[in-house]
Amino acid sequence: MGKRIDKSFNKIFSNLYPNFDQEELRNSKKYFDFIIGNFPDRFEIIQLKGFFFVFSFGLRKLFIKDADIPQFIKNLQSSNLPILRKLGSGITALFGLSIARSLNGEGSVYKYLDYPIYKNTTIEKKDVSIPKSIEVAVIGSGSGGGVAANVLNEKHEVGLFEKGSHGNGQTNNETFGYHNFYDTNGIQQTRGYKVLLLAGMGIGGGTSVNWTTSLRTPDKILNEWDSLTGQDNYFNSSEFKMSMDYVCNELNVDIENNRIPQKEEKLAEGFELNNLSYKIIPRNTSNADCTESGFSTFGRYDESINSTNKVWFSDESFDPNNIFSNTNIKSLDLLNGKATHINVQNDGILHKVEVDKVILAAGALNTPKILLDSGYKNKHLGHNLKLHPVSGVAGKFLEEQEPWAGTMQGIYSDDNLFLKDNYGYLLEGLPMHPSLFFPFFPNNNDKFDDFVKSYNYWSGSIVLTSDTSSGSIINKNPQHLWNYKLNDFDQNNLIHGIVNLIKANFSAGAEEIMVASSPTMHWKKSSNESIEEFINTVESIRNEPYRMLLGSAHQMGTARIHPNPEHGVTDLDGKVHGLENVYIVDGSTFPRCSGVNPMITIQSLSHFLMSKV
Repeated sequence: MGKRIDKSFNKIFSNLYPNFDQEELRNSKKYFDFIIGNFPDRFEIIQLKGFFFVFSFGLRKLFIKDADIPQFIKNLQSSNLPILRKLGSGITALFGLSIARSLNGEGSVYKYLDYPIYKNTTIEKKDVSIPKSIEVAVIGSGSGGGVAANVLNEKHEVGLFEKGSHGNGQTNNETFGYHNFYDTNGIQQTRGYKVLLLAGMGIGGGTSVNWTTSLRTPDKILNEWDSLTGQDNYFNSSEFKMSMDYVCNELNVDIENNRIPQKEEKLAEGFELNNLSYKIIPRNTSNADCTESGFSTFGRYDESINSTNKVWFSDESFDPNNIFSNTNIKSLDLLNGKATHINVQNDGILHKVEVDKVILAAGALNTPKILLDSGYKNKHLGHNLKLHPVSGVAGKFLEEQEPWAGTMQGIYSDDNLFLKDNYGYLLEGLPMHPSLFFPFFPNNNDKFDDFVKSYNYWSGSIVLTSDTSSGSIINKNPQHLWNYKLNDFDQNNLIHGIVNLIKANFSAGAEEIMVASSPTMHWKKSSNESIEEFINTVESIRNEPYRMLLGSAHQMGTARIHPNPEHGVTDLDGKVHGLENVYIVDGSTFPRCSGVNPMITIQSLSHFLMSKV
């Protein structure tokens, strides 16, 4: 079967990307094999393998000529049958990932790009000695865990356990970054709507690889949290605001260390021409020299970024011997309503560590997994998954855009954050690193090499949707999967944002515009299609699986706060219902999505809750 899959891959690849040489094909095939071997959803892989197996037989040529393969895949993407759309979008996404993550900054794609190459990153793997006991075990070193470790370390003996390691150096090797600093190598997708799930992993968690966007939680969101939990001025209290002020001050959150990068100047111009306001994005950086922080998302170490490992548990404030990297928490031992031990896997060895308190901050995807694998029962655990589903628009201009240069994100517009019923979307700039762009804009309308040659002239932007939709865990131990379905309300908000981005790009003088749909929707000024006709086509996209290409870097809500265990997983202090010594301080506790990039919200909530312990 393997040889037939190889045959199908080579044939499809050669026809989709005829200008790639044999070495690039081999490298892409190697990464394709990596995905096939490591993709969490085995059922998805079985389906794809079946297609490639059947496709390899000569009988296929009676119906699909080699030269017609690109159109055939496009037809799959456009099909009214969900199973065929799933197949088409799956193939294009796999090929996009295989290309973007196999080139290592070299080859025919990169030779047309003035793309900086950093290759001296190392992984700092420290030998750790797992203790027999620890007073407080903090699980996860990201936004929630970093703050919790800092606050509790003043009164308790704290051990910080992190699944990943620490990168020390500079890189824009996207493959290296995804494999070392993202959970599941950054390839996990939800069932239902195939939302790509990007979750940070490593010392500092998501704060070491995120885009430094530091937005405060809007009052309207905090008011809704109060309403959802039956409280009066709890989340929207002066105490919570003081925690947020403290966090922002410690992280040096401001707009002084940001500016509009060239890649977003056209976006800003387009906003103005369409009466959309925009703001400079505040960032958690130390100085204005941090202008190329965009590469930190792949592991580039930049001391200007105030990640949790720099601010909350640096060597000056936290005993480095109590930071246990490369430790995977498999489960908790629960007895008589409390956690007695954590089960820690390190270098293939399982350790049992006695604990007085456990602070779970493993993220909205992994915190529920740990509790479920511990035997904890609560009907809301692993449900209410919010994703801030993201889709994108790109515009091609006559002027070079330096599409990856400068800060990751320079501007945003929140004019439609509360579009309807307290829900809406943000518009934000997008850095067009190849690994972020190719999987979501698998452009089959033109020759791929022509598109690559024009790459420097493109500028990207995204819609970040506040979702009322919910997902839930599919408990397939040891690998837990997630299901997510976008509802009509959120689809309408998403399309509304996409249309605004199309108008902004058009008004700013775009020669071409692409939408991250399946297949890619592509407008050209030189065509007979008016921009109004293109917008009408976009607005006609039905809310069905696999028609939009969606990603998520914000996972929330899977262990939400509520004082009543019939409605939530933790009480108002973050303590897990029914467990006297287990707390949760990550985004899984959110009663609803944060509406804005959640880093500040998570850190503020962690400080607010842990200050009471």
